[in-house]
Amino acid sequence: MVQNKKIKMAIFVPWLKSKGGVERVILKFLEDKRYQTDVFTFFYDKNQTFDEFNKYNINVLGNAKLSGFVTRGFNLFKSLILAKIPNLKSYDIFIISTAGISEIITFRNKHQRTVAMCHTPLRVAHTMYNYYKKESIKNRIILPFAVSVYKILERLAWKRIDYSIVFSEEVRNRLVSYHLIDNKKIFNLGPYAKYPKINKTSKTEKIIFYPSRFIKYKRQELAINAFKMSELPKHGFKLVLGGFAEDKEYFKEIKKLGSANIIVKDNLSEKELTDLYKKCYVTLFLAINEDTGYTPLESLAYRKPVIAVNEGGPKEFIKNEENGLLVNADEKSIANALNSVLNRKFYTKLVEGAKKSKVYDEKRFIMNLDDTVNEIMQKPYK
Repeated sequence: MVQNKKIKMAIFVPWLKSKGGVERVILKFLEDKRYQTDVFTFFYDKNQTFDEFNKYNINVLGNAKLSGFVTRGFNLFKSLILAKIPNLKSYDIFIISTAGISEIITFRNKHQRTVAMCHTPLRVAHTMYNYYKKESIKNRIILPFAVSVYKILERLAWKRIDYSIVFSEEVRNRLVSYHLIDNKKIFNLGPYAKYPKINKTSKTEKIIFYPSRFIKYKRQELAINAFKMSELPKHGFKLVLGGFAEDKEYFKEIKKLGSANIIVKDNLSEKELTDLYKKCYVTLFLAINEDTGYTPLESLAYRKPVIAVNEGGPKEFIKNEENGLLVNADEKSIANALNSVLNRKFYTKLVEGAKKSKVYDEKRFIMNLDDTVNEIMQKPYK
């Protein structure tokens, strides 16, 4: 690294409340012994996120309320405008974990090395604007004005960002196409997935596994309807949907669709998640225009083919008819893809492709992370 002492790093993340890709990446920063890292957040739920966070310095700023979608957005915006991170200038680098809106914290918290760790620009203002606008009358009234105002603030906030870290070319392209930051100031670390020790004696069972948070844009209902339409139930297959119930009402709706061969589980333990990955036949991933898509990468790490919608980040990692299948986001296309794995020869080909997929493991991620931080640290203060 550029200096012998540890690099002192401040990371802001709006909330730590689940076991998702964002939380996994934050942990990688905390675990890296080259850095002295403090995390600042508005909301920290120790019971819902990874236990490993308990070992580190998590500073809660105020008390943000996580109510409905629109209300939550306004509460977060207010908190970001008012928040002041203590002693920010004492840190060597300031990293903002953002999926849109968090960069507004720079209005009162400017650092000489401000880095946006961008999972995506705000989806409701860009890629999923029409989706959310259709959701309710309230959204149809509020969103057009709110998004117009937000885009002005978004441009102003990004002018205060010196560099950006992303995890996929999909997100890099979004930042550039929205004219938020120059392409030369973006560092793509690539994603990170956990690679297990594969027991060759592990038995594959007739399980189609969809591991993902329960929230509407993950489209678990589409998985259920496609599975019912397919031939798989006749051949003894089960569909298992498992993940954190982020949208409680949506989870209740999905839970009602469960049956003897459609199993819906929330708050899976790490052991349950690992066991399902090991046992499953293939995995599904049907989220709308996903930014990067850590679930498909985890599936490939377990040598499991992935059936994913042909949208967003997963297109970078899923090679159609090689290590998985890319399909249209409709029941018939997904059902046909499910039926295709009944062909033993074709299924074996997909499994072999999954085994040969590009590796995005911890070692590669840490190396890219350290190289990026090192390069940023060598650049002069703005």
